[in-house]
Amino acid sequence: MQASKLIKVAIAGTGNVSQYLVEELVSYGHEVVVLSRRSNTQEKRCESRQTDYSVNSLLTVLEDCDALVSTVADYQNLDIPLQIHLTMLEACKQSRRCKTFVPSEWTSNVEDYPEQPMFFANANEALHQKLKESTDIRSTIVCNSWFADYIYPAQQRYLPDIGAPWPMDHASKTFTIYGPGTQLIDIVSVRDVAKAVAVLLATTEPWDPYTYLSGQQLSWNDLFTIISKRDPEWTSRTKPLADTINQIVANESPDSVLTAQFEVLSYSGASMFPKDKVQRHRAKYFPNLRFRNVEELLDAAAAARPGAIV
Repeated sequence: MQASKLIKVAIAGTGNVSQYLVEELVSYGHEVVVLSRRSNTQEKRCESRQTDYSVNSLLTVLEDCDALVSTVADYQNLDIPLQIHLTMLEACKQSRRCKTFVPSEWTSNVEDYPEQPMFFANANEALHQKLKESTDIRSTIVCNSWFADYIYPAQQRYLPDIGAPWPMDHASKTFTIYGPGTQLIDIVSVRDVAKAVAVLLATTEPWDPYTYLSGQQLSWNDLFTIISKRDPEWTSRTKPLADTINQIVANESPDSVLTAQFEVLSYSGASMFPKDKVQRHRAKYFPNLRFRNVEELLDAAAAARPGAIV
């Protein structure tokens, strides 16, 4: 039987992923504090602490914490989150108590595809190397590929609309098929990821450097079939791989390039997880946790009261 224990967890950042983590970690029974640069985060479910993310500041706010989970991200200036995460890691190394660290990646298969997504490659390499060298810190990179919650309308999720590269435009009910649409991707809800993190933090089992979480593996074509079957008003359009490559080469804006580089993920295979690793982690860490597929998630959204976060 897997041993577990409740701990005190600091969550860095107050964005949308953080909201799911707070809810599920508190529900699991962990004590949670939220770290933010602001003095008042409006977080009512747990304690809030202010930090400037320097080592000294982090050492103070983590003094009575057992683990640090980060949701800090900035796609426009990758040097900022990299430096913050290196500082977080150093604070954990110097801390007397906080020796568990989950950095903010919530990402694709960066173990086998460390160069994907391309705009993250250098930052990932630097952080992952430091994590490997920090043998006194328990850490893991959470690989969850695409968050499935984008299948919901905006009022049923904390995640904001991101437009492309997620293929669903809810306003026009248009689904973009990338290339042939046969590329396999993994998909999982943020809430199921948050529940998994709560379980992972409680386990006394040794962690792997990368943890794979998936609710379902399917193609873009499969996903469109599921969506359009439930609502025939959805239509599809095709975006060829050549258009994606030309978008990168044209380099018209940082957002345009970032979007196209995200689209490359499914072509490269980085959005598809090895099934043996997904199953091994389920058996090792999450034998009692249900990772829902797309149909189950849509059923949950349909059954929820209007406007409720699923």
